[in-house]
Amino acid sequence: MDAPPDDWDLLARASTDPCALEQLFSRHRHYVFRLAWGLLQNDSDANDVVQDVFFKMQTGRLKAAPRARFTTWLYRVTINTGREQGRRTRKTWGAAPAPEAADGLADAAADPARLDAREDLRRSLAALPLRQREVVLLRFFEGFDTQETAAILGCRAGTVKAHLHRATQTLRQVLSAPPNSGDPP
Repeated sequence: MDAPPDDWDLLARASTDPCALEQLFSRHRHYVFRLAWGLLQNDSDANDVVQDVFFKMQTGRLKAAPRARFTTWLYRVTINTGREQGRRTRKTWGAAPAPEAADGLADAAADPARLDAREDLRRSLAALPLRQREVVLLRFFEGFDTQETAAILGCRAGTVKAHLHRATQTLRQVLSAPPNSGDPP
């Protein structure tokens, strides 16, 4: 039995082979959405990022040499596309989104403890500046190590560590504050 095609091979064929694009989409759409939602904290904007990323693959606008892991490259593309989306919609990165931003992630029948946890997550991420939010998402939610996170963000490992340290301090403050204590620090 043949091994499934490599992601880099699928990307090379995505502009001419709809099946290759479909395989990439089914393998990576959830990851792209999760990262985009973490950045934009809005289902609609995150879905737009997913569409943009895979549209760029389909039209051949995303060319890359397989020097890193495919997911490292894909997250870099997703972050850049998320930043573009944020600029297009004129969102302020550090501003807290409307409370309904996390509603799309919650099942209507979900228990209150899960809804509270999602609101805490939304509130915590909203308190972080963009670069710190990116570092937290890549390190803790996506499981990239410091070197991979630095490669994705195009910075040094020391910079990642500094952002992670500042983000941790901010998250401690936000998570220890009462939920209705006003705006995040």
